[in-house]
Amino acid sequence: MHTVLEELVDRIEPLQTAVMAQCHTKLEALSDRTDPTLCFLAERIAGIQGTICPKKLKKAVIVFAADHAVDGSENTTRGKNSKAEALQVAQGTGVINKIAHRIGAGVLLVDMGLQQNIPETEGVQVCKVRNGSRFFGSGAAMSTDEMTEALLCGVELAQQLADEGYTAIGLGNIGERGLLTAFVITAAFFRDKMNELPETVEAQDKITRLGVMLDKLGLNRKKPIQLLRCAGSPDIAAMVGFILSAAQRRLLIVFDNAVTGTAVLLAHTLCSGVDAYVYPSARYAEPVHQMQMRKLGLTPFLRYDVTGDQGIGSALGLSVLDAAIEMITEKVS
Repeated sequence: MHTVLEELVDRIEPLQTAVMAQCHTKLEALSDRTDPTLCFLAERIAGIQGTICPKKLKKAVIVFAADHAVDGSENTTRGKNSKAEALQVAQGTGVINKIAHRIGAGVLLVDMGLQQNIPETEGVQVCKVRNGSRFFGSGAAMSTDEMTEALLCGVELAQQLADEGYTAIGLGNIGERGLLTAFVITAAFFRDKMNELPETVEAQDKITRLGVMLDKLGLNRKKPIQLLRCAGSPDIAAMVGFILSAAQRRLLIVFDNAVTGTAVLLAHTLCSGVDAYVYPSARYAEPVHQMQMRKLGLTPFLRYDVTGDQGIGSALGLSVLDAAIEMITEKVS
């Protein structure tokens, strides 16, 4: 693991349990019934901020963009669709822009590896390490240098946002074939328990072939950095660095779908201490997302019927954090 990441991991602190206990006691003493999800989040926020009267959150949604497996057989659009989607967000007309505006959150699009280029403008950072990741079936998805650059970009961005006073970040993604990457990396965490994979995989008789492929490519959950380099992508790498860095600065991190969940799974493997700062917002029917929730032992606090990207689910999750702060402010302070 890179020295910068090792230092971050060493500096991630646990929540202030005494403050959490104080908050819990006060909420328990309330005569009126209070939503248990909001109580849980309120206690966590109190433990992060170190007070039972937490401050209003300064929020942003960071959309990490990259295309996956660009040299694979499934790449028929050559990044055209993801470029169009990214440009909508860059111009402020994307779905995420509208939702974020409603909850008072800023939106930043970070191009880590779109196959086609977009201009750097206000609200857009171009940190591209390559024009899309390689197909893991024919070689490593990224070089060591490319992966390291992406990781450190995420680290730096989290530090920058913390310095600017942000306290809660929603993670989003844009990019084609991201679910393929998410599935392969997540499946590596089930290598010893392949029978736990969803019935949709078993029904298609893919389990045996999947196990053979994982072994052939050397995809091992016990070597998360190697797993990221061989089967990951620039956007997921940047999110891993971002999560570790944000946790070190005591920022709340909300994620939603299987791509952002892959970054959380890898960050958790590198440092379980991030668990205190990371929250799953939306519960999707998508099998890879459900696999990740099972492996992480998490239960999202929203049910969301659309498997989306751009951070839509994360933005909705940020609004739930706002509700938790409002609740504790009204009832406890």
